[in-house]
Amino acid sequence: MPNDPASKIRTPFSIRCFDCVSGIISLVIVSPLMVYGYLRSLFTSNSAFESVYIKGNSEQIIELLQFSYNGWYKKLPILLNLSKGDIAIIGAQAEFVLADINTAPITDEHKANPNIKPGLMSMEQLNALTGLNFEDGVNALAKANSSLARYLMAIIRSLVLRTTMALFFTNTPKMSKSISLFGISLNNWTMQQLLNEVLLQCQKGTADTTSLDVELPSSKVSNAHTPSNEFAGMQQYAFVNADCLNISTQNEHYRQCLQQSQRIFADGIGLRVACLSKGEALRANLNGTDLFPRLCQLAAQQELSIYMLGGAADVAQTAAQNMQARYPNLKIAGTHHGYFNTAANSQDNQQVIQAINSANADILLVAMGAPTQELWLAQNKSQLNCTIGIGVGGLFDFYSNRIKRAPLWLRQMGLEWTFRLLQEPKRMWKRYIVGNPVFLYRVWRENRQLKKRITQQSTPQKAKTQPGASLTDAQLTTQLQAQLGKAYRRQAELPSFDCKRANVRRAQFDLAMRCSKAAKRCLDLAGSAILLLLLAPIFALTAIAIKVSSRGPVLYSQPRSGLYNRPFTMWKFRSMYQNADKRLAALAESNEMNGGVTFKMKADPRITFIGRCIRKTSIDELPQLWNVLKGDMSLVGPRPALISEVEQYKLHHRNRLAVKPGITCIWQVSGRSTIPFEQQVELDIEYIYKQSLVADLWLLLKTIPAVIFARGAY
Repeated sequence: MPNDPASKIRTPFSIRCFDCVSGIISLVIVSPLMVYGYLRSLFTSNSAFESVYIKGNSEQIIELLQFSYNGWYKKLPILLNLSKGDIAIIGAQAEFVLADINTAPITDEHKANPNIKPGLMSMEQLNALTGLNFEDGVNALAKANSSLARYLMAIIRSLVLRTTMALFFTNTPKMSKSISLFGISLNNWTMQQLLNEVLLQCQKGTADTTSLDVELPSSKVSNAHTPSNEFAGMQQYAFVNADCLNISTQNEHYRQCLQQSQRIFADGIGLRVACLSKGEALRANLNGTDLFPRLCQLAAQQELSIYMLGGAADVAQTAAQNMQARYPNLKIAGTHHGYFNTAANSQDNQQVIQAINSANADILLVAMGAPTQELWLAQNKSQLNCTIGIGVGGLFDFYSNRIKRAPLWLRQMGLEWTFRLLQEPKRMWKRYIVGNPVFLYRVWRENRQLKKRITQQSTPQKAKTQPGASLTDAQLTTQLQAQLGKAYRRQAELPSFDCKRANVRRAQFDLAMRCSKAAKRCLDLAGSAILLLLLAPIFALTAIAIKVSSRGPVLYSQPRSGLYNRPFTMWKFRSMYQNADKRLAALAESNEMNGGVTFKMKADPRITFIGRCIRKTSIDELPQLWNVLKGDMSLVGPRPALISEVEQYKLHHRNRLAVKPGITCIWQVSGRSTIPFEQQVELDIEYIYKQSLVADLWLLLKTIPAVIFARGAY
């Protein structure tokens, strides 16, 4: 892909320096939050950090750091990657590596674009904020990386849009198939869905869209305002912006015309804000100007013909020639200016209709401005033999180079209207300076009326009674008691929910759980450190005895399953001969533990003489105090299982992996190896649900006599 713009990106040294300095300054500013996130992660999990892997430039795999706890500051460590230069502030969209990082394949896109560096923000995300998902993000990224000034402008645009959305639209919006605004149903589609619909209708001449691969509205009744699932004659599409909806509130004919159109699409930042205020999000900002080049490309590929009607003399012809130069296979069936007598029975109008029908065009684009173009299409649709007719506004002026369109960076901010206002202030001032505030006021008023209507419908209707004069006192009392009983029953059936109280109780429970975990960790740290110091002489004597009695190391390490089945290395004093693991298979039939998951044998020939002594007194378990100090284990918790044993666990057995393993627990002080495996699991699960600091202290006290009397230890 030698002509791919992304392959030509060469990030200037000034941008790389800016990213590095920004990362360092940001780390200094958020250092208190980093400390908080680090400590919170350290106290709530084994490790303070966790890694996420993404694909970088060339064949590099980038490890992104983040805190292990789930909270607001979880992703702050990514600033370390920014400081090191692994990522950029504005870059390519991150692509996560889900497979093994050592064997993860590099996609063709990353091989072809070795200079793209992933970023905290991407051009695709920036385009999506204002509905420009269909724009080429790679080209925009190449332009942003061409100089530090453009790079800074891209950062500012992204921050402004993100901050605005976060401040004014806090709730996550829905993405419905259609959105109602001022009584007009807008089709909430992407650009690709619109192009697929146009292609399907031109090929089949029917409205059956069930065979589309993309998500399209399944019912023409709800979205097209027609009584059947098939459209008769030419289908009419319309693009509407804030000015169009303002006109529709004053022009009833235009309003009815829009309501009878088969497809209506939202155009402009005004409609995006209006939909967000209703809790709905537009998938894309659809308008004739953005559709036109993509429609021409589709027509050239699929051998469809286009007729262009509207604009001043020669404007449509010039625009057609420019597009045919871009797409040589494009078929323009004909062009005609928009300055003719549009009355239905006029000779000019009939001649234009005859010219369009003679051209046998598949798609008719009408650029006369709203509402003229929509009213003309609705008035003459029964006489036109085109498959689709679309009102496209003033796009011919843009593609004939008569009027310059706003640059992409301004459209990314949703401020294309300001560019139009500066170009034609005399013609556009009323539409934008006056029209935009009026539109927002109408949206606010509609939302308020809608909320008021919902409130009225949800309020129980007052009991209707006849005048008191027609009722006796006894009858009135009986009626009031019946109404009161209904009210009580309704209240009992539909209990009220206090959101604030629920949030307070949830916060109290969360705080209690976190305090309990912190207290348990403090107990583990203090207890293991003190015991390691006090038992140091026993450690030394045991080590000498093991070394003198048999060959091999004093300590024995073994991988065990820890919290959430994460493996860790557990330490013990060696109590068996060196080849004990190899002899286990031969002794499998002699297992004395019910259940067959764990292996226990009283007269195990693999155990040395010193090993039997330290096992009987549980001295062999003392090195696990080091595991407790490290955070792999706890003083109290289910015993850590072998990885081979966990592989045999049933789903219910795996519940014991929900907490850190410990040195002692309920079944260790209740009989140890004499308790069957299934009962061990139930006792461990019982501890998980009843664990507390007091329970841990009580189990530690009960462990002392259990060790002294050695009941069930072998």
